[in-house]
Amino acid sequence: MTSNSCDFTNSEIFVSEWVDPVLTASGFDACSDYVETYWLGVIGPSATWVLRYLSRELEVFPNGYCLDLADTAAALGLAFRHGTGSLERAIERCATFGLIAQAPQCLIVRKKVPSITKRQLLRLPTVLQHSHSQLFATS
Repeated sequence: MTSNSCDFTNSEIFVSEWVDPVLTASGFDACSDYVETYWLGVIGPSATWVLRYLSRELEVFPNGYCLDLADTAAALGLAFRHGTGSLERAIERCATFGLIAQAPQCLIVRKKVPSITKRQLLRLPTVLQHSHSQLFATS
């Protein structure tokens, strides 16, 4: 899926699920402890909260939903500035790491995410590297 920049000049945007059969079978839920433990250190807290929030809403609205950007930013303690706010930066960060795809008027969100890469793992603290190795040693 390509990542085009989203048009944040409107106050609302449509959100739908990014369906990936491989990750549906083997990925981690976007609201899982895995995301909180390992992806958090990769994408940061704001992007983690955005991913989880959008994914959780897809549980309620599985066919997609219209997201009010200002209300969402306020609910997450972020700023929405029609392109330059912390909400927009968090969405861009998720897109950079392939967790959200962007279209001009739509966000396509993964409800299941992949494990972090070896390179991402090596940037985390040693204790998390060890626990990640243990997690996959027992699976």
